Amino acid sequence: MENDEHFRRAFMFFDTDGSGFIELDELREALADESGETDIDIVNDIMREVDNDKDGRISYDEFVAMMKAGTDWRKASRQYSRERFKSLSLNLMKDGSLHLHDAVTGQSIAV
Repeated sequence: MENDEHFRRAFMFFDTDGSGFIELDELREALADESGETDIDIVNDIMREVDNDKDGRISYDEFVAMMKAGTDWRKASRQYSRERFKSLSLNLMKDGSLHLHDAVTGQSIAV
């Protein structure tokens, strides 16, 4: 995740209205489980951890800082399951926000 294009695509996955910010409702929707439910405590924990200027939304710069720092959003709450995190990762790959790389050829693999 050192490539700016990957950061932009991942950010756009969350910023569904294109406002340039990940807002609470967008974060809640992106982190919903298969039934459409989201633990609001998890969303609030993530927002508190990542929203450095405390304006109630995550800017692109805050998002990149979190990604570069290696912040694991699963740690935002002990209740956040591996299944939900895996589901989010798969959704990012399905919509093209993330790509896998072939270690042998070095080429990007679309999922």
